[in-house]
Amino acid sequence: MGYSIYKIFADLQRKETMLKDSFSAASLPFTQKHKLGISPEGYPMFFIECSNTVHSLDINLEFISVLFNRPCRLSEGNEQSDNIYTIISLKTESVDFQQYFLEVVCIVLEQLPASPTHRQLKTEIQKLIDLFSRFSRPPRKTIQGLWAELFVIEQAKYPEYLIQSWHSSPDDKFDFNDGQDKIEVKSTSAARRVHSFTLEQLNPNRNSNLLIASLFVIQTGQGKNIFDLIDSICKRVQNLQLQFRLNEILSQTLGSDLDKVFDAYFDYQQALDTLAFFDFKDIPSISSNNIPEEISNVRLDCDLSRVVTIKDKIFDTSQSPLFRSIQI
Repeated sequence: MGYSIYKIFADLQRKETMLKDSFSAASLPFTQKHKLGISPEGYPMFFIECSNTVHSLDINLEFISVLFNRPCRLSEGNEQSDNIYTIISLKTESVDFQQYFLEVVCIVLEQLPASPTHRQLKTEIQKLIDLFSRFSRPPRKTIQGLWAELFVIEQAKYPEYLIQSWHSSPDDKFDFNDGQDKIEVKSTSAARRVHSFTLEQLNPNRNSNLLIASLFVIQTGQGKNIFDLIDSICKRVQNLQLQFRLNEILSQTLGSDLDKVFDAYFDYQQALDTLAFFDFKDIPSISSNNIPEEISNVRLDCDLSRVVTIKDKIFDTSQSPLFRSIQI
């Protein structure tokens, strides 16, 4: 974002967290209608003004709560105002999680009209509820694997197209799939470029092409974490819906591992120096004709150290919007 929401919240923290009969609040940079406030415990709260009454049950999740139709008095500087608000509150003292919460909610609020209707507000709040509820579920992928996928997006010529094609279906066996071509991202922290594949991942449908993105991802004390990559991507991708999609997939993928992400840093330069793309046709595999029908879930480890990259062969990307979007 071009402004620091967390700085606004930190300024509120330096003031009294709870006045006698009102909440301390501040205006948001993109609207005068909705406000950022602070709870008695010192946690961030959003006060969202709606053009009509929202008839919904309050929501209480592990990390956030949503209260509808609450009369509130807000104190902003020397001025006080009374209004009916929907209140979204965070319930953790983790500074990293607070910063994440502030930025994600602001992405949603920026997409709302000046005076959202009940229906519009409920739709956007449901997106937040879905997103934050996933942080109580088991992770679907390692932090290293998600970092590698975000790195490929961050390095892309057209990151918007990659985000649109990223995990388009929860059951998709490829990381990027635009309905025509596919990209599968493989990372390793070992000394050699050895990756694990399912047999299906090396056998796309007949009229599709598939590239394998391969890179070394080494965890370090310093470097870049997942949120550093997301910030870098969002500086190039101004579309708020795509920014929110980044966070949706993050929550779907990491689940309860989110708290580990903030301290997981990886060697950015190593990833940059080792990123390579391979045509799936050049990767040694096993013909599906040699696999008995009774056998399934075949996996294989393959060393790509001596496999030719698409930089070292004639490989036409002009007919593929997906392949044109990456930095080859």
